[in-house]
Amino acid sequence: MLARIAAESGLSVIAGADHNTTASVVALMAAGQRYGVRVISGVEIDSAFNGKLWHTLVYGADPQAPALLALCAAVFSRNAEDAQRLVATLPSDGFALHSLDTAGRIPNVADVAIALARDNLLPGRIGGEDDETAGMRYLLQQRPGSYNPVTVDEIIGVAHALGGLTMLAHPGRSKGVYAIPAHEDDIAALAAVGLDGIEVFYPTHSSAQQQFLLALAARYGLLISGGSDSHHPHQPLARIPIADISLTKRLLP
Repeated sequence: MLARIAAESGLSVIAGADHNTTASVVALMAAGQRYGVRVISGVEIDSAFNGKLWHTLVYGADPQAPALLALCAAVFSRNAEDAQRLVATLPSDGFALHSLDTAGRIPNVADVAIALARDNLLPGRIGGEDDETAGMRYLLQQRPGSYNPVTVDEIIGVAHALGGLTMLAHPGRSKGVYAIPAHEDDIAALAAVGLDGIEVFYPTHSSAQQQFLLALAARYGLLISGGSDSHHPHQPLARIPIADISLTKRLLP
């Protein structure tokens, strides 16, 4: 359906990047051929770097490469292992987890973070933070090593070994713990470990944010990408001139 809608919308190139899985990419690429739309393989991976959580996009890698599949699997396995460890250790350290509901499923780190913030007065909590953001930030920054997600530099290493490129998704978005707006220091540090580019064009990025990100891309030699972050057929697909997306010049023959 995505390839058909893209073709009907007049798009010539799209990327498929589900969260932490490449399961649908091969089928999307085949559908793209039927509808005359170029499909760039991709995946959007939950990741961490310097005490913050980010979404890292991998484009152009073989979606069935064992190393990439292992990286995606590690997102879930590490999360489950860390959640179980936190459930066992936080109470012994004096933290209550009364609101943690483990009935029927294994809790993940986000579940633990929400209960941690809801049931305790966390030191350093910022006013206005929702429970997930406050709890996750506490785990990442005040209890280093308690949550060990896949890191951006790990993703970069796997992607580059497979001939792929890495982009920081929606760096200007502000939506909870996974979308702390990136500062220049964040972008500089990520560029230093090999990040290839940043997603400049995004539905909620303002014109000022786009100009800021374009300036950072030029300063640190980063590629530029754009996306619609469309998760459902009713969400529109972005129409961005291909000339504005330097990523495609690296990926398309």
